[in-house]
Amino acid sequence: MNSERSRSLETAAWSGIVGNLALAVLKGTVGYAANSKALLGDALHTAADSAFRLQDLFSKGGTGHGVLARLRNGEKVRTVISVVLSILVLMSGLQLAISAVRSLSSPEPQAPDLYALITAFVALVLREALFQFQYRYSIKHGHKAEADLYANHERYSLYASLIALIGMIGAMTGKAMEWPALLYLDPTAALLVACMILRKGYLMVMNTAYQAPARPLREEDSRGFMETIQRVYGIVTIEHFHAQEAGHFITVDVTISVNPRITVQEAQQIADRAKNLLLTRFPQVTHVQMQFIPYQAGYPYKSNHELPDNDVSSLLQ
Repeated sequence: MNSERSRSLETAAWSGIVGNLALAVLKGTVGYAANSKALLGDALHTAADSAFRLQDLFSKGGTGHGVLARLRNGEKVRTVISVVLSILVLMSGLQLAISAVRSLSSPEPQAPDLYALITAFVALVLREALFQFQYRYSIKHGHKAEADLYANHERYSLYASLIALIGMIGAMTGKAMEWPALLYLDPTAALLVACMILRKGYLMVMNTAYQAPARPLREEDSRGFMETIQRVYGIVTIEHFHAQEAGHFITVDVTISVNPRITVQEAQQIADRAKNLLLTRFPQVTHVQMQFIPYQAGYPYKSNHELPDNDVSSLLQ
């Protein structure tokens, strides 16, 4: 069940990433053709949103939850991807700011064409529809906290789009009414959006540099996990147990002992039952590494689990 919750969360994240990238390409292409710095800035901000969510999705690979959890050296890959994405966002924001300042320094900047404004409105409607789909999808699959966080993050994207729209409308109004001063609203809006992109890049750098490391779970907090494992029929003892917490996620590494007379397939089925029970009963557990070894009975220890057909006496002769 928990694996299904994780997949649903990744599905919502990937739908937002792909949808935002498609909108960014649309707005960027039209903004470049229509000579609108504000629409170009809105496109870059939308692309930065995708980069931010992609970094967040990859960062969960370090906790056993996410697309990097199955990769070897996933932590190093995560760090490299996060750094590259942060640099790209910062460079795009800086380049946009330089271009906007150059337009503001020109004698008379050009106003964007009408189809650029139409594209901005259409993109805004599509962006809102995409947000509503992701928000309702996350709520439906039990990700209320992630949905609220995404809604708060989406607010800044809405601000960027509205700033770009105001700048474009102002510049087009200035062109229609022959007010040259209003022509500067389009590059001014682009400069404001560039500042928002630089802020997002800064947050991505901070997320990469100060991501909370995994820490061992306290013994009293691990007791419930161990009791759940010991309830599984076929497990003799827990030979090794280690749980660590990273943010809101917990990973568990367990080694159990089983009857040495059963087959490897039967032992694997027992381990799978224990793993699925942990993932189902504890939603915060996102990854379980379950290993098994044959139980070694001998003096002075004796298991309370009766082994079938045991011809070895536990009494001293």
